[in-house]
Amino acid sequence: MNLFRYQSLGSTALVFAGALVLSLSFFAISLWEFSRTEADDRARTVQLAEAFVKQYATSHSEDMPLPAAFRRMGLENFLQTRVGDTAHAPMKIRVPGPPGRELGFTESSSHVAQKISKIAESKDVAIQHELRIENSKVIGRSIFPTIASSDVCVSCHNRELGEDVYQAGDVMGAFVVESDLTGYVVRSLAYSGVAFGLILLVYQFLAIRENRRTRAIVQLESEVQLERQRREAEAYSNFVLSHDSLTGLVRRSVFMEKLRSECSECLEHGFYLALVDLDDFKSINDSMGHDAGDALLIAVGDRLQKIAMGAAGLAARLGGDEFAILLPKSVHFPTTDSIGSKIVELVRQEVNHNNFSIRPRCSVGLIACGPGDFHNTKSLLKYADAALYVAKNSGKNQYCQFDDQVLKDLKRRSLITNALPKAIRNDELEVALQPKVCLSSGAPIEFETLARWNLDSKSVSPAEFVRIAEETGSILDLDLATLTKGARFAAATSHVIGAPVRISSNVSALGFRTPHIAEKIATCLDRAGFPADCLTIEVTESVLVENIASANESLSSLRASGVRIALDDFGAGYSSLQYLQQLVFDEIKIDRSFLQNITEDNEKHFLFLKIVEMAKGLNKEVVVEGIETQAQLDLALSSGARLGQGYLFSQPMNRTECLDYLQRSVGQQTRSQLG
Repeated sequence: MNLFRYQSLGSTALVFAGALVLSLSFFAISLWEFSRTEADDRARTVQLAEAFVKQYATSHSEDMPLPAAFRRMGLENFLQTRVGDTAHAPMKIRVPGPPGRELGFTESSSHVAQKISKIAESKDVAIQHELRIENSKVIGRSIFPTIASSDVCVSCHNRELGEDVYQAGDVMGAFVVESDLTGYVVRSLAYSGVAFGLILLVYQFLAIRENRRTRAIVQLESEVQLERQRREAEAYSNFVLSHDSLTGLVRRSVFMEKLRSECSECLEHGFYLALVDLDDFKSINDSMGHDAGDALLIAVGDRLQKIAMGAAGLAARLGGDEFAILLPKSVHFPTTDSIGSKIVELVRQEVNHNNFSIRPRCSVGLIACGPGDFHNTKSLLKYADAALYVAKNSGKNQYCQFDDQVLKDLKRRSLITNALPKAIRNDELEVALQPKVCLSSGAPIEFETLARWNLDSKSVSPAEFVRIAEETGSILDLDLATLTKGARFAAATSHVIGAPVRISSNVSALGFRTPHIAEKIATCLDRAGFPADCLTIEVTESVLVENIASANESLSSLRASGVRIALDDFGAGYSSLQYLQQLVFDEIKIDRSFLQNITEDNEKHFLFLKIVEMAKGLNKEVVVEGIETQAQLDLALSSGARLGQGYLFSQPMNRTECLDYLQRSVGQQTRSQLG
């Protein structure tokens, strides 16, 4: 609005100046035209008077000269015709001679007198016109030199002067004719002022109209601009709300709406739904940093977007490292195999970030929906997720299409997911115990408690229901139930055999995310009446990967109560000397994978020996898992390890079998001592 005001002020100044120039121009032209007309009128008057004088002089003889005053009389006679003529300015005529040689008339104006003197001296016969301001009046003046054109005029003037002054052709004086233009000038100025005012009034009127129109336009433009800004802000807000800020892909809500639309329409060719999950993404964040993880997510998002855009589909980031693609069936992707292989191939291309070379991998779950098939979004996502689950558990870095077998597995998984928490609450799980033995004597030192479960009178594999428990959040309840049941059995058995029975029990990394895990374990021991110093808690290195400070705090609290801590499955996952230095533990359990295909002269044997040597150097107890043959036992003994566990000594036993096993072991020890 300030700019608009400045522009208005500038326009007003220009119009004012223009109106002034026009008014003054009108005045100047009008004055020039009038003064020219008056000058012509003065000339005609003088010509008429001169003609009269010549005519009169011709009719008289030389003996009767014409006096100079007669000239004035003739001129004044002609001026009488102008009386009352308002079209002309008042006019005066006089006929002065050169100063000092006047004939009956002395010029009162020194300016005119000087003019006549110069005319007489130079004998210049040209008529002189001038426009002057004299005595507060505007005077238009014409000076006509009078010439001695005849001997009568010469003799007459010389006689009057008393000497021979003039000769024929001399300038004897001048006709001075003056017009008073003051009234006309005043009227012209008045007219110019009126014109000036009218111009300003017209401009003001037009300016008011223009200002109103301009203000209306400005207001309209402002409203349009505000509306445009509002729409842009709304569009940006909608984009931010509907798109992932990191990858630029649509969010889950937009993808679900598109999926619902696809499901509700009877498509001619059908469509595909693919769920994509990055494999081991957390390890990339942990080892390379979250910047590298973000760079990987951006790169994968771009690649999936490229696939979607090339086939008129839609790619989305559902959250974390999980993506989804919705594609119509087309010549580009006629089958689920073509989509799955394309996604896996494109995702695993190398990503470079800050001198890091990342080779991502992904698992893909696919489902095809044909023309006319009716599905709802929840079932489609559930089926695709089931296929993704199979791909993950089949080794990762691959795709899996939803089919009857996947559906069967999904139903099985859903059955276990629903039944397992109830079984835990109802104390329906059983416990199996597998001994840890002294490698040199074979005597049992401790028993590891393992969960067992029968569903509909059929045994469920621990690998199956433990994994589901971890995925559904029931794993801590499962671990604590197993610990409680094992502790109760050990406490009761100790009274039967008359000797303490030690047990070990697993607690998952997910369990250590729960606040007050140490207090929960202590509560289980109190309920079972089992001493804390007869318990070993086995944890995996993933506990440390989650949060080493929090895990160490919980483990230190357990050790303070007398519980031993064992690092389970060492060497199978995130093995690092950093964890060995920072974790408070008493025992290292070497993963069973080290004994598979091991011989005395291969690299596995060398690495196995170094791990045992390192553990003993750290003053930690070593337990070798997976001993199934005498050769493996011999290698374990030769390494210096003291304890072992495996099918060579015993498979997991139920409580009755374990009690018999303990009683036999106690009997053998007693006989050995007696012998």
